[in-house]
Amino acid sequence: MQRIDLISNDINALQEEKQLKKNAYDDAKKQVKAAKDEEENYKKRLGKAQQNVVAKIESILAKNHIEKPYYHGGKYNGKAMVRLMDYKHSSNVMDEIAAHILSIPLVDRCPNEEVQEWVEKFKKILSVFDGIFSIARMSCGKVKDEHISSLKNYITTAMKLWRGLGHSIAPKSHVLEDHLAEQIARFGGIGDFCEDFIEKSHQDGIIDHSRTKNSATEEMKAAQHSRREHKRLLPSVRCITKEINDKSKRYKRVRDENGDQLNILVGKEDERKSKVSEEKKKVREDALLLTTEHDGIYLQPGKKIYYQEAARKQRSIEIIQQTIRNVQQAAQKRKSIKVIQRSIRGVLLRRHK
Repeated sequence: MQRIDLISNDINALQEEKQLKKNAYDDAKKQVKAAKDEEENYKKRLGKAQQNVVAKIESILAKNHIEKPYYHGGKYNGKAMVRLMDYKHSSNVMDEIAAHILSIPLVDRCPNEEVQEWVEKFKKILSVFDGIFSIARMSCGKVKDEHISSLKNYITTAMKLWRGLGHSIAPKSHVLEDHLAEQIARFGGIGDFCEDFIEKSHQDGIIDHSRTKNSATEEMKAAQHSRREHKRLLPSVRCITKEINDKSKRYKRVRDENGDQLNILVGKEDERKSKVSEEKKKVREDALLLTTEHDGIYLQPGKKIYYQEAARKQRSIEIIQQTIRNVQQAAQKRKSIKVIQRSIRGVLLRRHK
């Protein structure tokens, strides 16, 4: 009976210990659940704030006429990117974005110095890429040696900035770095290979859609689109359009050295274009100068960097292989020495006997 009482007491003590451990487990489980709920709520708040920032940045871009057209899948198209890279807009847009980010409480964002640093990086890379595409879009036969030289400098600097932003070398950036200058030099320009007419067809489609949005049926809408497209492509209509455009321009008559009369365009459009072109060129050259002050690995072409890396790995492999051969030869020598020592020892023993 005493043994039964002792065992019963032990069982009761173990049950109490089990209950304490179960309670501790339940408490820990509740704490883990509360921590997970807090984490989820924090992620939701963070995601909402991030979405608000993205929406605000997109509204800043839209205010500067950089929008996502619906016919392009709700993504930015080439026209929007050209406007973003334009020197008149890129600097102002990035300043507005920086001002909005700096208005966010410091607790929810990175430090001010980092914001300013990244904004300056984007300003420079947008200007440099603008210089690349301005030469890449030149018509065939118009690209000279000085253009090729400027293009190579722009590409080198652009890839330095691209790697400085932490981007990987995707196929398009690889083509730009290793093949663009070579192909432009071969063809004398690749501007005639562009597909701008496809993007223009999108704009024509928007105009046609706005004209026929109240049509009763889809068949009537398609018929009107076909009629308008047919009229636009008629040579007679094109000639009349060109004639009207020419008549709307203002000319003045002057005499040349031989006394012949010439019609000179009075409008200042060419002068404005020339001025804008010079300002763009200055901005690109300034960005190029600022980003090439310090030489480094990023100023080397990607092909050269990859070649150097492969050569370094090959040298390391050769050193390892040579070390293995040396160790094997040393082991072989030690084995030969041991064999000779055993042979000498055997001869001496036999002589001694």
